Amino acid sequence: MKKIDRFISYTEQVYRELKAAILSEKLPLEEYLQERAIAEQLGVSRTPVREALKRLEYEGWVETIPWKGVIVKDIDRQDVIEVFQCRLANETFVIQLITESITDENIADLEEIHNKMKSCLTENREEFISEDRNFHMYLAQLTNNSRLIQFLDNLSDQILRLGLRNVGHQDRALSTLEEHEKIIRALAQRSTAQAVEAMAEHIKRSESALLSILKQQK
Repeated sequence: MKKIDRFISYTEQVYRELKAAILSEKLPLEEYLQERAIAEQLGVSRTPVREALKRLEYEGWVETIPWKGVIVKDIDRQDVIEVFQCRLANETFVIQLITESITDENIADLEEIHNKMKSCLTENREEFISEDRNFHMYLAQLTNNSRLIQFLDNLSDQILRLGLRNVGHQDRALSTLEEHEKIIRALAQRSTAQAVEAMAEHIKRSESALLSILKQQK
């Protein structure tokens, strides 16, 4: 983690640094987070650290163990189910909104993102997931629905964390590419029914794969 910039609120910066460290797994699961140590590392007082941890707890990234302290919260089965229920409802709705109006230029942009994912498939899982996020957020942005875009953007951090678990398995990464190709083909044909089906299949298969991984880890 890096030193804090004094021109942005300390709490906001500490929040961003801690969340980034959680996403990159630099903060180990179930290890107690020491306010004083974090404050010293970031060059701030303990107050913004405490406030940032409260915000992270509210969002489900950390949890407080009574009489012991704050730990990074692990992903459990219920987390996966809730996130993917939200994805299924909202991302299939995105497809319904955009299929008839999507342009050839939009399709080309999706193909470009897809090709970037292919290029980093075997070398950089973080970049692969980042481009996967770009793929889904690009679709959301085509709706021009600011509230829907904001909701999916807020959800995307949780999706990113779950995705890092998922694409650690090479077979799932390859399947993701194949599923994206189906979505792009259906959109290119302006077939709402096929595109919705392709997106729903993609989300359900991602959920199933992740639940299987979590079960094995338990």
